[in-house]
Amino acid sequence: MPESDTGDSGDDTVAVNVGFDGDEGRKSAVETSVEVVREFSSLDVVTVRIPRSAWTELENHPEIRYVEENGQTGG
Repeated sequence: MPESDTGDSGDDTVAVNVGFDGDEGRKSAVETSVEVVREFSSLDVVTVRIPRSAWTELENHPEIRYVEENGQTGG
């Protein structure tokens, strides 16, 4: 889990993109979140705000492909 400052104004949540396989993966991402930021109808990805403490648990779910901080770019 990244240790970077995300500008969350002191709260302990972070916006992440979650790639999932299947309905259980999507359900886990949404239920873990404190806010659904965006759902993509054509992709198996949701952007959600989660407690930092839930990152590892979500990442270890068998139907979650990845959890990455929202706004990250390559290069």
